[in-house]
Amino acid sequence: MKSGFLDKLRRFLLALFLFSPALQLRAEEEKPTALAIFDAALAQFDTSRVALRKWQYHQTLTTHQLDGVGKVVAKGAWHSIVRPGDPRPLEYTAESMEGKLSFFKAGTDEPAPAKTSGTPPPKSRVEQDRNQAESAVEAVRKYNLRDRYLWKRLPDETAAGESACVIAFEPKPKQNTKSREERFFGLLAGKLWVSRSDFTVLKAEAALQSPCQLFWIIARVTTFQLTYEVEPARAGNRLLRLTKASAKTVVTFPFYSVRQRHWQTVDKYEPRTARGSDAKRAVP
Repeated sequence: MKSGFLDKLRRFLLALFLFSPALQLRAEEEKPTALAIFDAALAQFDTSRVALRKWQYHQTLTTHQLDGVGKVVAKGAWHSIVRPGDPRPLEYTAESMEGKLSFFKAGTDEPAPAKTSGTPPPKSRVEQDRNQAESAVEAVRKYNLRDRYLWKRLPDETAAGESACVIAFEPKPKQNTKSREERFFGLLAGKLWVSRSDFTVLKAEAALQSPCQLFWIIARVTTFQLTYEVEPARAGNRLLRLTKASAKTVVTFPFYSVRQRHWQTVDKYEPRTARGSDAKRAVP
């Protein structure tokens, strides 16, 4: 699975949207504001993380790299089992790679340019990729996301077969940014579709409003677009919902750009089991 800031950001945003639990606002708040909806969902996020530690889910990440005319020049797919709360790296069950994907070098926190002579082929897996969704609440507080945006409630709509509140966020002007994450979030805007029945996040969109310089003076993220949606609830269990997400990224250098598309799906839940390596060690 890929490393670097862009991947961490993508996984963080997905973690923020995934598995938002049922929450209860005060009865007198018949029509809560956009910020009240966000606050309540965030306050209950840790509760859902604890509940999910009884479960594991199967996740697939697919990445395509494209040239300037949209032709796929490299692609990879990674299948893993995610166990929320497990501090160890993800358990990968299968992976494949065709061609050379940029930003997929193991053991690095920053991406390197795709066309550098003498650079060894990147590894397809990052050994330190942790089980995701564990730090979303902390990151929201660390980067002051609650107060970094202007929040607005829009007319209700339908998402995942349910009536949904729609809230939009956009960055406040003249923000104080000290880190690359804060610079990035300071340019991000989007919308959330939240169930009126229990405030589960049903759908989300987020995108950069202008290019963001992150890595070197010569490199900029000119495009970042993320979409996320859940499938309708099955068998009454609203926590274990299948999800789909996609992202588009473009990182621009002086003489070329790296264009990638990403798709991530959660397609199966099951009770928690031992990791494959643990099970093998347990055999006498």
